[in-house]
Parts: sequence; C-alpha cells; structure tokens
Amino acid sequence: MSLLSRSITTLKILITAFAGALAIANASIAQSKFTIRGIVEDVNSGDSIFLSYRENDQHIVHKVVASNKFFTIEGYVQEPIKASLYRNENPQLIDYTTDYIKLYLESGDITIKGSKSLSSARVSGTALNDSFNLLQTKIDQIRSRYDSIKEPHLLTEQEKKDTAFINRNSYALNKLHFEIVDEELAFAEANTDSKISLDILDNRSRINNYVDKVASIYEKLSEQLKQTPQGNEIESRICKKRMVTVGTQAPNFVLPDSTKKPISLSSLRGGYVLLDFWASWCLPCREGHPNLISLYDTYKDSNFQIVSVSIDKDYNNWISAISEDNLSWPQVSDLKANKSEVYLRYGITSIPSNFLLDPDGIVIAKDLKGEDLKLKLEELLSK
Repeated sequence: MSLLSRSITTLKILITAFAGALAIANASIAQSKFTIRGIVEDVNSGDSIFLSYRENDQHIVHKVVASNKFFTIEGYVQEPIKASLYRNENPQLIDYTTDYIKLYLESGDITIKGSKSLSSARVSGTALNDSFNLLQTKIDQIRSRYDSIKEPHLLTEQEKKDTAFINRNSYALNKLHFEIVDEELAFAEANTDSKISLDILDNRSRINNYVDKVASIYEKLSEQLKQTPQGNEIESRICKKRMVTVGTQAPNFVLPDSTKKPISLSSLRGGYVLLDFWASWCLPCREGHPNLISLYDTYKDSNFQIVSVSIDKDYNNWISAISEDNLSWPQVSDLKANKSEVYLRYGITSIPSNFLLDPDGIVIAKDLKGEDLKLKLEELLSK
C-alpha cells in the first residue's frame, strides 16, 4: 500500500471514529427521558390527553388515551422545556382551552395528581416541577379571587354597553394580573439559576411597565442562562422597550390614515395625545375599544386626541374593524405588520400598547389601560 493510500485510509478511520463519537454525543443529549404518570379524578377512560411543547422551533404534540383516571406519557427532550397537558382539547385545532396544566419536561419521573380536574392537579417528582409547583400554589391563591370578576369574553351584550361596569371589571382583572406578575418576578429574583426564571423573564419582558424590573433581574441571572437563545432574546427585548421611555420625546412619524391621507404625529402637538398600537386580529385590543371610545367622547373637546397605529397587513380587515368598533379618531397604518418602521422605532413587542404624550410630545406614561388610563386623564384634563 502506498504512503498516499495509507494516509487516506487513516483519514477515513479518523473521520469514521469522529462521526461515531459525535453520534454517541448527540444520542446522549437526546436521551433525557421523561415519564409523566397522571392520576386525576375527572379523567375518564377514553379521554384524550395531549402533551404540547415547542422544541427546535417545532410545535410538538403527543396524544395518549387515559384509562380509569390514569395516563402515562413517555418521551425525550434535549433540555428542560416548559409544556402543557390538555384533556380532550387538541391545542393545534382550537384557540381556547378549558382543562389544562403546565409542567416542565426534564429527565425523570413526573407525577400529576388531582382530586378534580386536570387544571387543579399538582405536578411533582423532578426538581423543576417541584419548584414550579410551589410558585403555582402562590399564584393560584391570587387567581382564586378571579371568580368574582367576569372575563371580557363572558360579558352579556347588556354588560358590554355599560362602560362603568367594563372599567371596574378591567381594573380588577388588571390588578390581579399584576399581582401575579409581581409574584413571578419575586420568584425569578430569588432563583437566578432556574430555567423557570428564564421563562418568567421571557414572558414578562413584553410588559412596558416592568422593563426596569425585568432588566434588573436579568442582570442577576447565571451566565449560562443569559447565553441561551432565550436569554439573548430577553436582552434584545429589554433594549427595544427602552428605546422610548417616560420623559423622552416621542419619535415623529408620517403614516397614511384610513382614507390614505398622510398624518404626522407632530401635527397633533399642543394637546395631550394617546398613541395607541393595535390590530384588527388582536382581541384584547378590541375589547379595550369601548373604554377608549368613552374617554375620547369625554375629553375630545378638552385638549385631548387619540391616534391609533394598526399593526395590520390587510387593508380590508383593518377598515372593517374600524367600522365594526365605531372608532372615530385618526387611524393610521403602513400595513407592514411588525415590520412597520413605527412599530420598530417605538420598540413594540406586544399589543395592545400605548404611549401618553404631553402637549410638547414628551412621553409621560406608557401602557395605561382601563381605570388607570381614566384616572390619569381625569388628573390631566378635568380642571
């Protein structure tokens, strides 16, 4: 055998050995096996249990059939992942689910026990799920107060016409919502090396009013968590949220209105302006419109204006929503959705979102909704 042939043979052996080692390494990564064992009183024989989670940018759903209150699901994950279990409701086919529970998929035996529904069950058995269970217990104590408050989608047609009732309801729901956020952030601050904390900051970094608190906790996270794709996204979102802050000049823009006439934000200076970001497909945005209509009717002759920027793509959907919701103040959009220059310049990462501007175009508040917005406008304009 020539020297060249021996060299090629040796190279092939090395490549084969490296490929084998890589395959073993990849296999070991994929061999984080989880086993979920559930026993829930309201789960009947024949019920379908769906396990839903995202991994490598793919939405994965596993389905098993329960037998006499029992179900078992086995699988593998490369790293701990937050997931959800649903009873008889495939999350890929419906928008609103009623009986579900959240958990973490990680190596080990995960136990779900409940004396009633899946939603009221408890998850335990692995480190992340034991910690998550403690957090959920505290949050459930706050959520128990939701029972006396009607969710917007449950309001009767008569109740939807009662602006004062809607405002009271919205204020009460928001108050409880922020109590839950505070509880979650307190957990994250006390557990800076937990995957749960990373998920909390990922979710809550979308709230303008919490950007400084989220940023403070993010700085305390372990470097290992910060360097994950999720950690990088949180950092990026924090930077975007800080692009337009209270006390800064609101960036000017010129956008076409619903009649395709250009409107500039600077042309509205001289009065207080609520800069509102929404979209026709955003249900929470549209549920808030009755309150905005009431405030606009009250203060439109008192040095107050609203201008709404739509994050829509389809002109007809946008125009239809304006008509259906009876919006009479200026509506503008470049119909570029989340690629809109205004959307990007204002660092918007979720809607509904708003900025309250003073007569000089300075931001004096962000994301005021419901009763909070009403009280702020009363303070500024009822003189």
